[in-house]
Amino acid sequence: MNLNPALKPVSLFMAVLLAASCVIALYGQTATQTATPVNIVIAYAVTPISATAAVNAQTTLTIPAPASGLYNYVCTLHYNASQNGTSTANTNQVTTSTNFNSYAIKYSLGATANASYDWIENWSTTVNGCAKSTSPATATTFVSPAALLNTAFTWTATYYQAP
Repeated sequence: MNLNPALKPVSLFMAVLLAASCVIALYGQTATQTATPVNIVIAYAVTPISATAAVNAQTTLTIPAPASGLYNYVCTLHYNASQNGTSTANTNQVTTSTNFNSYAIKYSLGATANASYDWIENWSTTVNGCAKSTSPATATTFVSPAALLNTAFTWTATYYQAP
């Protein structure tokens, strides 16, 4: 049987379509993805830590050294300087740190009865995670300024240790 030459491409297309339908019917499925992607998240429990000293004394917060190959990750950090009724001015005072990229806070606090200065850092974002210490297996410290008359210092933080 001779087909009209204009119908040959249509016939070829129909033959391919019929063959593809048979393959789909034979396997009983189409090639579609139905699985839901899964994100794997590693979560670390944070540890709270604080350090305070009596009035007229320097205060050091020490996050202990982690095991070999691990770093300290500081999620939150809070510094407080509080004065009592007979306070001394805290002028251009500077805190220091070790194993934390020379992090420091500089502040001034007038000689005012019952005044306080608070500085809060919150590095615990879901996008970036917490701030990583400089060196592994090394303690991280935050140190208040030297003792000031009638001023008390407090540090609080949360951290975890990980690679």
